[in-house]
Amino acid sequence: REDVGVCPLCSGCVTHMAAPTTSGTARGVAKARDIESMLPPELRLVDDPYAAAMAGWRTPRWLLRCSGHGLRQAISDALTCPGYVQLMVARTRLFDDEVVRACAPTAPGEARTPCTQLLILGAGFCTRGSRLPIPPHVRVYEVDQPSVQAAKRRLMAEAQRAARKSERAASASGRIVYLPLDLSEAALDAALRAHPGYDPAAPTVVTVEGLTQYMPAEAVAATLEALGRATGPGSRLVASYVDARVHTDPAAACGEGYPAHALARVAAFAERANEPWLSSWPPPPPGGRAAMGPFGRLLAAHGRWRAERDESAGEANEAFFAPIGRRIPPSSLCMMERFVVAAKGDSGGGGFGLDGGDTTE
Repeated sequence: REDVGVCPLCSGCVTHMAAPTTSGTARGVAKARDIESMLPPELRLVDDPYAAAMAGWRTPRWLLRCSGHGLRQAISDALTCPGYVQLMVARTRLFDDEVVRACAPTAPGEARTPCTQLLILGAGFCTRGSRLPIPPHVRVYEVDQPSVQAAKRRLMAEAQRAARKSERAASASGRIVYLPLDLSEAALDAALRAHPGYDPAAPTVVTVEGLTQYMPAEAVAATLEALGRATGPGSRLVASYVDARVHTDPAAACGEGYPAHALARVAAFAERANEPWLSSWPPPPPGGRAAMGPFGRLLAAHGRWRAERDESAGEANEAFFAPIGRRIPPSSLCMMERFVVAAKGDSGGGGFGLDGGDTTE
C-alpha cells in the first residue's frame, strides 16, 4: 500500500510512509536506533529507550518485539538498501562517543577543555540530550524547524510517561533548550547569542548529523562560519556528509559485492519525503589526511575548524561491529555517508580510527 504510505510488511517502515509534515528522514533514523535497541545489551551498539516513540511505528510494540532485530533489519535493508540500519547505527555510535568524550571531565595530564554546551543542529528526533551519560551541568541546545520540534516534544513527553524511563528523563529534560529555527532563513549565530543562557565563548560540542546533504553547499559554508562565531576555544564539531561517489561511482561507496544500484533507493525516499539531497563531497584522497579532503578544506575555510578524521562506515565497522562479533560483510557494507570530527583552534583530539595528523597540505 505504498500509495497511502503504509508498508504491508511493517506498517510504516523506513521508506514506506507518506511524505510527512515533520521530518520523515528523522523518523527513519529513529527506526534504525530502535531496531538496534532490540538486541541484548552485550551486542547492541546503541541503546535508545526513546527511539520507539520517535519512530512512530504503526505496528503494535509487542509484535515488533516478536519479530525481533534480525527480521526488522532485513525488512529495512530490503526496502532501503543493504546495510542501511548498520550505517545509521555506526553514525549514531560515533556521534555518541564523541559527545560523551568532549563533555567528560579532563583526565590528569590531558590537554583538553571539557565542553559545557552541546549544540545539536537539525536535531530532528535526536535523543542524545536525554539518554547520554554527560555531566548534569552541560546545557543542551537543539536547533530545528518549529514543526519538527513540536512533534519531537510531544513524542518525547509520551515516552517519558513510561515508568522505566521517567527517572533518567526527569534528570535531563530540564537542561534541554529547544531553539525553533530554519537554518535556511535565519542567522544561526544571532539566534544563539539572543538566547540568554547560551554562551558563545564557552567550549561547545556541535553535532551536524544527517543534515548537510539537505542544504545547498553555500548554506553549509555559512552555517560553519556561524558556528565558528558562536562557539568558544576548545569546541568540537562532529558532522556527516554524503560521499559524492554515490552519484558518480556508486560501487566506490560500498563494499565489494554490494548491489550499488540500491543506493538510489535512499535518495528516492528523501525525494518522496520532500527532503531531497542537495549537496555531497568527495572523500579525502587515498592515504590523505582528513584536512586534505574537500570537506576538510571547507571546515578550515569557514569557521577555522581543523578536521582530525574523515572516515567511512568501513572504519566504523572495524571499530564497533567487529569487536563484538558483528562485522558487516563487504556485500552489506554501505558507505554512502562519511563522518568528520573536527576541532576549533588548537584543542586536542583523539578517536577510534585513523590518525588525523596535522592539517597542512
